[in-house]
Amino acid sequence: MRITLGMINRQYNKNLNAALNQLNSGYLKTTTLRKFEKTSDDPFSASKAYQLRREYEENQTYLDTLDSVDSQFMTSESAMRSIYSVISSADSSDVLQGITGTMNQDDRKIIADKLRQMQKAIVAPANTKFGDKYVFGGSEMDEAPFSVDGDGNLFYRGINVDTGELENGTAANFNGTLIEFGGGFDTTDAAANYKDYVLKITDAGEGNSSWVDPPTSNLITLHVDLSKVHTNQDLLNELRSMGTKFTGLDFSKVRIVGDMNRTVTDGMESSAIYDSVSMDTMGKLANEEMLANLGLGLQLDEDGKVDSQSAFNTSIPGISFLGYGTSNTDGTEMPDNLYSLLGKIADQLESDDFSMDSIQPYLDHFSDQENKLLSEITKMGAKSNFLSTLKSNLDPMGDKILERDQNVENVEPEDAITDFYMQQYAYQAALSIGTKIISKTLLDFMY
Repeated sequence: MRITLGMINRQYNKNLNAALNQLNSGYLKTTTLRKFEKTSDDPFSASKAYQLRREYEENQTYLDTLDSVDSQFMTSESAMRSIYSVISSADSSDVLQGITGTMNQDDRKIIADKLRQMQKAIVAPANTKFGDKYVFGGSEMDEAPFSVDGDGNLFYRGINVDTGELENGTAANFNGTLIEFGGGFDTTDAAANYKDYVLKITDAGEGNSSWVDPPTSNLITLHVDLSKVHTNQDLLNELRSMGTKFTGLDFSKVRIVGDMNRTVTDGMESSAIYDSVSMDTMGKLANEEMLANLGLGLQLDEDGKVDSQSAFNTSIPGISFLGYGTSNTDGTEMPDNLYSLLGKIADQLESDDFSMDSIQPYLDHFSDQENKLLSEITKMGAKSNFLSTLKSNLDPMGDKILERDQNVENVEPEDAITDFYMQQYAYQAALSIGTKIISKTLLDFMY
């Protein structure tokens, strides 16, 4: 093969440009300390770097969530200990343990008054907030979970903790919300309060006013203009504007709690209207879960729901440690809720028929419920310890991921400088060789 001077020149220029590019690359590495500037420079390293960055961001998200949950649990545990302090004070020698059968009415009244003050002291920490959320509200943390009516009855999210009766009269579940009729449905008897009736939404047609069919066959049909009633919030506004339609059927006091932005469609029905919930339902409220992904390997079960073993439950329903429902001990019906139990003991002390035989079952039951509260506080402490351990694992994990990413993306200064000088030497050598292999032309002598 014949090699011409032009071929030599072209090949030399190509190699010289390559050396110049390598020199420029070495210069950039010394100034940026990065191994590559764009993906095309090193596709494999770039892909690895993106993966490591995703892992780091996920780890940081887990840490941020964990910090929030840990702070919430610290606040919750502190509130629970405040409640336990009140309960243990009630069980002291100068209060419950000081009750004897020889006490006069005035002495019993003094203790009864102390117990009622302690009831009030329980409600405040039971409505503790962390940020703008109520920590003991279970899955509903936007409003205070506990309230007390004029008769001193304790309610959890509008439900009597002892009987399951609703604070605001009748209610029904509808489209991801709870519709509370607020006494607007006459509750004098089962027929008048429309208990077990179902509320059905039907399109009245565009431009038509809303109306209600006469309740029949356990069905209350509401005709509304769905061209303007799009969400639960729109429905609430429409219901309130309807006012009283039939005897004992007043929509002006309606209240809807839940997802107010969910879409309302033609033919939607509520659950059967009810004025109380069962103890099974109370049990479900006490065991509600709100699962947070803390990097435990989140998985879904066969039903597409989050496996509770792969996430952390952040829900702390107040009735889970204060108690709910009633127990029958030796024929005596008594509340399991510590607040209510204090009230019942106070009632016994104020009774004209007071006797140690009548009050002793309440005192024994109080001790049992106090121990359950202490057990729940212990569980809370164990969860807090778990969060601390998890955080101690996630912190160094993030550092290791960041270190691996730096090894993939960055170069050590000394290596970058050494490489730059090597490329500079190669470029200078290429220029030197050029003077030997490229023949001079007439233009060189004319210059």
